[in-house]
Amino acid sequence: MIPEVFIQFDPSDKHDRKGCFFVLSGPSGVGKNTLVNLILKEMRGIYYVPSVTTRAMRPGESQMNPYAFVSVEQFEDMIEKEQFLEWKKIHNNSYYGTHMPTILFAIDNGYDIITDMDVLGCQDAILRIPERIYTIFVLPPSMDELSNRLLERDADTAAVKQRLERVPLELGHKDRYDFTMINDNLEQSVNELRSIIQSVVEQRSE
Repeated sequence: MIPEVFIQFDPSDKHDRKGCFFVLSGPSGVGKNTLVNLILKEMRGIYYVPSVTTRAMRPGESQMNPYAFVSVEQFEDMIEKEQFLEWKKIHNNSYYGTHMPTILFAIDNGYDIITDMDVLGCQDAILRIPERIYTIFVLPPSMDELSNRLLERDADTAAVKQRLERVPLELGHKDRYDFTMINDNLEQSVNELRSIIQSVVEQRSE
């Protein structure tokens, strides 16, 4: 079972203000995890909050990387105990959710955090904690490029087709986000994401 707060925060990263909560959304395969991983390497003091999921662990993944993996029974128990900021059942009927106690602990104690989130879940999260959430929508350079990225990652063409069918729904939400960016050139995209984070942090530190 997931502990009450499942991130080890370094007290030296604590700020004398509320923490900032950055959320990336965008179609599956657009490169959200890659961008977040590079930002975490380059920027000190920002913590990744893994989503909780019931989907099967893939080769190369481990607990808390990139998700907190639980059983369906465990997830549904957490729903009953109201431990999610938001949760949805998507992609092959797997559950995905954002762990509320960890998010609130970070915000209340001055730690900056980042995660990726489904567009519908992000709208739920905005409604619940609007003052400290900063949303960033990541666009693919084209649908063809997105399809190629998904096929490189997953040989299951039916699963790829399912993800591509959901893209129009996801793109329909992009104007509701604080920032939008196109993940075409990875280096440029990382620089753009870093600039967004730095501008928000500087504004909130004033």
